[in-house]
Amino acid sequence: MKIHPQIILQNKIPVFAILPYEEYESILEKLEDIADIEIIQASKMDKHERFPLSLIEDIASGKNRIKAYREYRGLSQNALAEKVKISKQYVSQLENEERKGTLTILRKIAKILAVELDDLV
Repeated sequence: MKIHPQIILQNKIPVFAILPYEEYESILEKLEDIADIEIIQASKMDKHERFPLSLIEDIASGKNRIKAYREYRGLSQNALAEKVKISKQYVSQLENEERKGTLTILRKIAKILAVELDDLV
């Protein structure tokens, strides 16, 4: 595309460029494409895990976070309990919010579920 601007000078210095509207729209479209490409490239470099919207919606709607992440990771209560070395009942009580859990246990659960402790509490 060849751009055909009209340059307006003030004291022999360019101060404005006037473009045909079609050329202006074409430039905006190309700038948006460049911005989209930069966003995609930045997200590829970001190594943080992305979670599906359904998981985030479950948590936002009040689903217990331990249960939501456990199910997302495909673990049963038994499997999580074995890995953390606690009883299945303990896991159930945490998920049903009948128990708060110690900081040590919550840290172990966070590590097993590969999330930050803040994601669970």
